Amino acid sequence: PTPAASPPKTLTPIPNEPACANGACHAHAPEKKVLGVLDVTLSLADVDLAVAKGRRSALLLAVAGIAAISLLLASLFHRWVGKPVRTLLGATERVATGDLAHRVPVARPDELGQLAASFNQMTTRLAEARNMVYQSNKLASVGRLAAGIAHEINNPLTGVLTYSSFLLKRAVDEET
Repeated sequence: PTPAASPPKTLTPIPNEPACANGACHAHAPEKKVLGVLDVTLSLADVDLAVAKGRRSALLLAVAGIAAISLLLASLFHRWVGKPVRTLLGATERVATGDLAHRVPVARPDELGQLAASFNQMTTRLAEARNMVYQSNKLASVGRLAAGIAHEINNPLTGVLTYSSFLLKRAVDEET
């Protein structure tokens, strides 16, 4: 309320009852229905203060409740999403450095648990593929070694074959 507003008034009529009209102390005629009016003016300043205090209390409780719920949600998000994601990020860094034996613990059946299981399966397949590449490289090296040996053996044999062919032709020519 504004300071210029007047406090509320209560007007209550005072009726003329038969005991009043017939009593010795009253000089009112029985036909008169209302003897007077009781005018009461009440100040609502105390009520306004109580309402304002209640509003402040409600606002503070709402802010405190929102803050508490926000902290609870943040801690739950950190625990249920943040930690598993950081674990997966750490695992990807280890795999990137070549540690294909690293495994992520699969602790939950939800999407993050499925992602961890898929990550473990991927690193297993990568390790198998790396082993296959090593085997292929070894076989390729053995093949190159065999080709080199065959080449080194072929050169002297070619010389021996050529020389023996020359000697055979010479021997045939001398017989005739």
